[in-house]
Amino acid sequence: MLLLASLIELMIYIYALSLLFYFSDCVSRSVRSRRIGTGLLGVTGLLQFSVIGVRIVLENRVPMFSVYDFLFLFIFVLTLAGFGLALTQKAEFVVLLLGIVGFTASVLNEFWFSVGEHAEHIGYTQQLLLILHVALANLSLVALTIAAVFGILYLFLYAMLKKKKWNDTIRRLPSLEQTERWAHLAVLTGTPLLIVSLLVAFIMIVAQKRWEMLLDIKGITTFAALAVYGLYFVLKRTHKYSGFSIAKWTLVGYALVIVNLLSNAFSEYHKWNGG
Repeated sequence: MLLLASLIELMIYIYALSLLFYFSDCVSRSVRSRRIGTGLLGVTGLLQFSVIGVRIVLENRVPMFSVYDFLFLFIFVLTLAGFGLALTQKAEFVVLLLGIVGFTASVLNEFWFSVGEHAEHIGYTQQLLLILHVALANLSLVALTIAAVFGILYLFLYAMLKKKKWNDTIRRLPSLEQTERWAHLAVLTGTPLLIVSLLVAFIMIVAQKRWEMLLDIKGITTFAALAVYGLYFVLKRTHKYSGFSIAKWTLVGYALVIVNLLSNAFSEYHKWNGG
C-alpha cells in the first residue's frame, strides 16, 4: 500500500504542476509553458494508469466497482482526453478547465472515498495538501515580492526621468523597459502559484465541508488580491494603459497580499488547519 500511496501522492503533485504551467500559458501565451504542461499532464496520465495497474496486481481484480474506483477511472479518462486535446487542438483553455475538474475530483476522491483505512488515508491526504498549499503560497509570495520591488523601482525611475534628474545611481539601475519586463515576469510566475494554492485550499474546505471558511478574512483578502492581479493582466493585454499605471496596480495587488499575510492573526483558517 505504500507504493500505491506514493504513486497517488506523486500524481497529485504532478497534476498541480501541470495546472501551473497551463495557467501561465493562458495568462500570457507561452509555447514553452504549454509544452511543459502537456508533458506533465501525460506523466499524470501514466501515474494514474500505474495506480490502476498496481491495484489490479494487489487485489487481483479490475478496480471499478466502488464509488472511489468509478471516480478514479473517470479522472483517468478525463486526463487522457485533455492530453489528446493538448496534442491535436489549440484548446489550452479547454485543457486547463478539464485539468481543474480532474485535479479537484482527484483530491476530493482521496478525501471522501479511499482505498484501505479511511481515517488514516484522509489524514495522509490532508497532510499532503497542506504541504502543497504552503509550498505554493510561499513561492507565490516570493515571486510577487520580487514583482513589487521592480514595481517600486519602475515608479522611482519614471519620476526621476520625468524630472530629468540624472546621476550615477540612476545610470546603474536597469532601464524602464527592463524593469517593466522583470516585474511582469515575476507577476506571471507568482499569480498561477497563488491560483493553484487557492484552489488547493478551496478543495480542502469543500472536502471537509467547512463552508464558513469561505467567508474567512484570509479567503476574502486572497480573492481580492487575485482579482487585482487578474485586472493587471487585462490592462496589460489591452495596451491602453501606461507602464506607470501597470506598476501601480502591481503594488496594489502586493499590498493586498501583505494584508492577507497579516490577517493570519485574525483568521480561523490556519487555526483550523493547525498552522
